[in-house]
Amino acid sequence: MKYLVFLISLLILTSCSTERRIANKYLKNNKPGNVLLLAPDLVYKNSYKVPSEIKDFETLPQEVKDSITFFNSDLVQFVDDSAYSEVFMKSLERGLDYFGYDVFQDELDEEFFNTQNEPSLIINLVQVQLEEFLEVVKDEAYFEPDSADMIAVYITAVNLNNWVELTRLNQTDEKPELLFNSQTIYDDFNGNFRYFPMSGELDYYYTIDSLEVSHIYQAADRLGFRYAQWLFDYILNDYVGRNMPEGIKREKFFSYDFQNKALKRLRYQPFEKVKE
Repeated sequence: MKYLVFLISLLILTSCSTERRIANKYLKNNKPGNVLLLAPDLVYKNSYKVPSEIKDFETLPQEVKDSITFFNSDLVQFVDDSAYSEVFMKSLERGLDYFGYDVFQDELDEEFFNTQNEPSLIINLVQVQLEEFLEVVKDEAYFEPDSADMIAVYITAVNLNNWVELTRLNQTDEKPELLFNSQTIYDDFNGNFRYFPMSGELDYYYTIDSLEVSHIYQAADRLGFRYAQWLFDYILNDYVGRNMPEGIKREKFFSYDFQNKALKRLRYQPFEKVKE
């Protein structure tokens, strides 16, 4: 039994060291190349906030429901497509430049396509979607052993959804990959119960710092830079996966810390690969 445990531990350690060795090999031999950035044509904006005064909402035609909820939104109807796209793309460009890539934004630029032997990327933001909806926040407290007091408050949330098409040029496999990521921002909510033992009364006090349109632009600015890191990590980990020795199970994924020049454990997989 002890021998079996030792053998399993040895295999895990071998796998981990193998993964790190392959990742370091990639970092040593594959320097960032050229990147062509393609911006989205528009931003899809959806709202799922149904006005309370409308009766039989579900019986209405879908296009009518979409129009009603869109104009009942507090945020997404006021987001400017061009401004949002520009903020995101500039942040993404800034991140890629920081990580060592040479960034191009004109798909007719001959200099980009003349890099015959250099690893180059095309990052095409094929679809962007903003979804506004209500999220329920629940809080509960036990002031008596056998009963719980619960409160539910609705806050506004916005999903920032992106579909990114990644194409690697001058490599064996140049087939585009479609990657999906969704991030959510919320109203800033703070609440707590207050119990008054003298009277036996229980109240709930809360504050909501509501989202504004400016917060969506700020989120796009933060997210663009993160995408540069996530895309670099995705390509790094894909290389590791493709080069793992047969028979060794992969256990770890990495993120490269450019500031400290070090590999770190990646515990969150930001992209979901969309199967075509």
